[in-house]
Amino acid sequence: MSNFATILSLARAGATARAWDSFLSEGLGDVTNNPTALTLKGRLLKDQARKAKGEAAAWLYLQSAEAYADAAALGPDSYPLINAATMSLFAGQPPHMALLAQRVLEMLDTGSGAGETPYWHEATRAEALLLLGRRDDARAALDKAIFAAPAAWEDRAATLRQFREIAEFRGEACAWLARYAPPASLYFKGMIGISPDDLHAAKIARDATASANAGFGYGALAAGSDILIAEALIEQGAELHVVLPLIPSAFRAQSVAPFGDAWLPRYDRLFELAASVTIVATDEALTHAAVQFAAQAAKGAALENAAKLEGKAGGLELNDIASQHFVAATDNLVPLERSATLPGAALDDGKLLISLIVDHPDLDTQLWGAVAGGFYMLSVNSFVAADTLLANVRQAMPDARCAVAAIAGAITTGDSDSHVAKVVRMAQCAAAGTTVTDKASALAMRSIFSTMRFEPLGELPDKTGAIDIYAILSGR
Repeated sequence: MSNFATILSLARAGATARAWDSFLSEGLGDVTNNPTALTLKGRLLKDQARKAKGEAAAWLYLQSAEAYADAAALGPDSYPLINAATMSLFAGQPPHMALLAQRVLEMLDTGSGAGETPYWHEATRAEALLLLGRRDDARAALDKAIFAAPAAWEDRAATLRQFREIAEFRGEACAWLARYAPPASLYFKGMIGISPDDLHAAKIARDATASANAGFGYGALAAGSDILIAEALIEQGAELHVVLPLIPSAFRAQSVAPFGDAWLPRYDRLFELAASVTIVATDEALTHAAVQFAAQAAKGAALENAAKLEGKAGGLELNDIASQHFVAATDNLVPLERSATLPGAALDDGKLLISLIVDHPDLDTQLWGAVAGGFYMLSVNSFVAADTLLANVRQAMPDARCAVAAIAGAITTGDSDSHVAKVVRMAQCAAAGTTVTDKASALAMRSIFSTMRFEPLGELPDKTGAIDIYAILSGR
């Protein structure tokens, strides 16, 4: 009947108004006999309530509770019922909340409303117990949920977010939730030219990653500090996410091989063990701008992962430039919402080209350069300038479709033409009123604008390989 997954993706990415408009445009607002539609309605109203205040928020929470309860009434399902209970609390109806929370416990005990997974079964029980004021029992149930799925970080993040909101609404302390926080997301970098058999430097890297409680690492794999830190992350069971400034074979030839053959098998092993690999440029020549672009993308990836998992982000640099003794400089790991960006060198704007492609009938063609297919382009050389330009476009033409992407390095006319053609193709994927970008540009912008949100849309085939396309859903 409708694309529920698309609407839910918009909601999860923070595009509350767009998700609600899409829900209504699909004719779902008045549906009363579809539990999936009613559950989604409850979710969308909850998201609106979180952004409202006072009586408006209470009314929206009440409407959300009713939608969730209507979904639960159509079949035994603990998920909409526990949400109905929590929304009733936020709507100022604690007696009704207690009644629904008790019903959830009865459903779970009898098996009539089993959770979707063992994790959600126990996490739902924990939420019902928390609503009923049985915090010790809630902790025990949450422990069982995490034991069932210790690495289900995104599910755990959703639970922690909900529990924190319950505690804050009641004016209760929520420090006890800290024990369930995920390990830190760490951006890393450092010097090259270290001897591959320097055990002291390797120990410094191990100690630093352990001290940071790193569970996720984001950086390149150049010979030296990068490889030592990446090996330390793997050794302690962390996920390694590699972010390279150019294609892997060229990076290996220019940033690993010249510093000794002993580094090569270590690079190859880490590359194989990586949970993901992001490449910010498709050139074969290593440039300072591409290195800086990759660094911004790695920082953004660390910040984004920490936000998604309700965790902390930090940075680690391993250098010995001043004293010839290795020093691990670790940024303070603070809650993400209090950290705008991670420290680091700014992009080399003189070597960065950022193209904004716009399609709208009201564009002033005297100010914009026409490109293929009736689209228009303006180029700048910093993400801050691109964001400002995009904000102006959105204000003047909210229904325009846009694409923004960067190219770094020694840019030739041919490179620029190919880059612009790629961004035009990306814009052709955008719906009216939306902006799309590629993965590397999205991550780099995420490191600069702390509140930026984006949602993956899929892959765009390209002669240089598939391009991951993201929708930008909010800016600064």
